Order: sequence, then structure tokens, then C-alpha cells
Amino acid sequence: MYDLIIIGGGPAGLAAGIYAVRSGLNTLILERSEISGQIALSDLVENYPGFPAISGLELMEKYKAHAQAVGVETKITEVLSVRAEGEKKIISMDSGDLESIAVIVATGANPKHLNVPGEKEFISKGVSYCAICDGPFLKTKLLWWSGAATQQLRMPFFFQKLPGKCILFTGETS
Repeated sequence: MYDLIIIGGGPAGLAAGIYAVRSGLNTLILERSEISGQIALSDLVENYPGFPAISGLELMEKYKAHAQAVGVETKITEVLSVRAEGEKKIISMDSGDLESIAVIVATGANPKHLNVPGEKEFISKGVSYCAICDGPFLKTKLLWWSGAATQQLRMPFFFQKLPGKCILFTGETS
């Protein structure tokens, strides 16, 4: 039985794991892939304190190295469900079940892909899933923006501060 199981091995999950282990909790992070965290897809990160410029993959490697150095245990597996049985939580995975006193879900963002030609080939080379993160890199380019309703309304205001031009796709057919 673990004190804490964290579902998700991106920056938030690893940070939670570091704090938990340093606090003396028997902790396990469950992650579905070796390369975790949306930030790992970024070619260049310029807005993380302490690192003026670093690749997203290198930043994730530093996160993981820090977590391993303090003793955070990780397991690559797919989590299928979480349920409570009295005071304990049962985490069902493709490789079996685990028990924990507490669970943190830190599964992060999973961007919706448009499935348009060139999208996969140009991820981090012009196709971005974080306007605030990557907008400044594209500031002199023609930007095509599509997003969830609240983002559709908010992001053009951010883009208007950049010198380029932004075209907004609303998903409406009329």
C-alpha cells in the first residue's frame, strides 16, 4: 500500500512526487509513456525560470533526474480506473491493481488535433498547442487559430499584441 499514487508524470506530477517523497510519503508516479508532459514536444522553452532557453525534452529530462535523485518511484502503465474502498483507493491498471491512501491526478493537457495535412510533421515547427508559450516565436507569421470556445475568445486578444496577422477558425459551418 502506498501513501500516495500520482497519475501523470509531467511537470505537475513530478513536482508533486518530489514534495511527497521529501515529506516522507511512500509515493509512486504512474505514467503511460516514457516521454511525458506536453512540454516535451516544445523545441524551445524560454519562459521557465532559471533556464533562459532550453528544449522541452531537456527540461523534462531535468525534471525526471531531479525526481529520481530524491527517490521518486515511477511505473510506465495505463491507468484504467480509480475507485474508493473505504479509506483506501484502488488504482486499476493494464498491469494489475495498486492500493493507496491518496491519489493525485496530474494528467495534464491533451490537445485536440485537427487532423489537417502537415499537422503531425510540423508539431513544434509551426504547429503549436500553446498560444501563450509559442506565440512569441511566431510573432511575424500569419497565424491560424482554432480552439475551445473560451480560448477562441481569449487568444486573439493575446495575438493582437504581436505584429503578425491572426485568422480565427470558429468551427461554425455557416
